[in-house]
Amino acid sequence: MNYIASITSQGQLTIPKPLRKKYFLDKKSKAIIKSSGAKIEIRPLPHQDLLSLRGILHDNPVVKANRGKPLQQIIEEESAAFETAIAQNVAKEMGLPPLTEWNDATST
Repeated sequence: MNYIASITSQGQLTIPKPLRKKYFLDKKSKAIIKSSGAKIEIRPLPHQDLLSLRGILHDNPVVKANRGKPLQQIIEEESAAFETAIAQNVAKEMGLPPLTEWNDATST
């Protein structure tokens, strides 16, 4: 899609709203401007500064559940949960009963 934009007396160009929305651009966004022959190319820079990530996981339930635990314990618990999920998926694909039934059968 093509857009027409005006340049102000101060050299500013307004990026049309549909493009700002599509590329998640706001007033703090940065862009690379490249000149090539008769063309000007504008590429948005990704938002990757650490301050913009501050608090992103604050309300995440997994983070909340693991607050205060030693890192090694979290790694071990998450690895075990991951392995169990993989085993359950493999069992399901092979038409085997769920792993909980295996545990019940081996504990008797």
